[in-house]
Amino acid sequence: MHYPNATSFRLGDDSSNRQYRGILHFDTANLPDTAVITSVILKIKQQGSIAGTNPFTTHGSLMADIRQPSFDSAALQVGDFQAVAGQSGIATFDPTPVSSWYRAVLNNAAFPHINLTGTTQFRLYFTLDDNNDLGADYMAFSSGNSATAANRPQLLVVYYIP
Repeated sequence: MHYPNATSFRLGDDSSNRQYRGILHFDTANLPDTAVITSVILKIKQQGSIAGTNPFTTHGSLMADIRQPSFDSAALQVGDFQAVAGQSGIATFDPTPVSSWYRAVLNNAAFPHINLTGTTQFRLYFTLDDNNDLGADYMAFSSGNSATAANRPQLLVVYYIP
């Protein structure tokens, strides 16, 4: 299922051992066309409590793939969750949050996939699709539709102009 207007998204698995993945969409068109990116950090904020077991302890690392302008289509579609990434595994989230924020530093291979003239999307997922316990084990995170703007996912891009 996909919920393009939801105020949160889940990562982990459900009680049928189906994996939850998330797609984040950022408008990166405001970056200068000649920007040379030197670092990128992706941040997501936990919303609410953990269901079942913390997936950071049972589902491996929380990873991010990147694609520009989008994984399949501009509007969120079911196929986005399986679509080929521009670059896979470009970041691993730190499993220890700071004030409920989880952060991932993107590796340099991601930089050419940051769209300087449009949008950039990230697909988030744990490396293990489920832990085969037939119990829901997931965390919810604030989405870009969160009523509180300060809780929305953040993409921090550092660059210079040559």
